Amino acid sequence: MSQPKPGERFSYSFLDEEGDLSHAAVVESILSNHEEGLSPEIDEYAADWLEALPLDPPPDSGGPVKSFTVMLGTNDKTYIQGRLVTLTFER
Repeated sequence: MSQPKPGERFSYSFLDEEGDLSHAAVVESILSNHEEGLSPEIDEYAADWLEALPLDPPPDSGGPVKSFTVMLGTNDKTYIQGRLVTLTFER
């Protein structure tokens, strides 16, 4: 995967969910492990971190939309809140 850029839209799916449920989001920023405040040891596991804003928040949320963090692993796997996901960027 090439380096994403702020403003790029993407869709993601949790691999542990039933069906083909897909979610949409936009990249707000890209952070390094150092910028996330993590120790150098994490470099073996995490390559970068994306701060993203959901484009399809749950209808019952009612409050302001909150951003979330996507971990881009060094093993070419991607995680949101510890759950394995697939990402597809709109190019």
